[in-house]
Amino acid sequence: MSPLRRAALVGAVLVLVCICAGVSLCLQPYVLPSASMEDTLLPGDRILVEKLGVRMGGEPKFGEIVVHRYPPNRAETFMKRIVGVPGDRLRLVSKQLYRNGAAVAEPYVKHLTNYVDDYRDNFPAVPNSIMRMPAGAIEMLRDHVQAGELVVPKGKYFVLGDNRDDSLDSRYWGFISKSDIIGRPLLVYLSIEEDSRQLPPVTKVRWERFFKHL
Repeated sequence: MSPLRRAALVGAVLVLVCICAGVSLCLQPYVLPSASMEDTLLPGDRILVEKLGVRMGGEPKFGEIVVHRYPPNRAETFMKRIVGVPGDRLRLVSKQLYRNGAAVAEPYVKHLTNYVDDYRDNFPAVPNSIMRMPAGAIEMLRDHVQAGELVVPKGKYFVLGDNRDDSLDSRYWGFISKSDIIGRPLLVYLSIEEDSRQLPPVTKVRWERFFKHL
């Protein structure tokens, strides 16, 4: 191979490496493992997550869906919706979210149960068993409840799942920090459902959700 062709090949490889590195810094695939965001996002959804906005210092906003590290175990990642930003006063009354004294319209929220749980649906409240709660949740309830409302402190965010009755979220493990946030979902590029009722299990593609923008 001539020196000129060798230099061109090396240059092309370097450009490809730079493009791949740039994409990995900006975008990340994510598979939703649970039903906590139904029906906005479904278990098995393959989601493209945008990370550049967070890396550039963009402030998380109320109502945004974010991928974040799970505070009790930062090796795990969750996807939830931000319902409280610094300074917000929050409470849940019979499943209805109130923010700064006003009821929040949440057309994306799903409720699976008709009964009202004293802690889950009337929040903040005395938990059923404080002994099983992570330290972050205990600290949240101890230090950030005023006049029956949860006050979100500086640098913190309160997140909930859209499947409100079946979501492990800030009610149970406390606030997340800005540094916990990895990125925001851009689109569902593939939606897969495992039908375990059949043997062997059958994998089906939900074509109606293909390339769903968020």
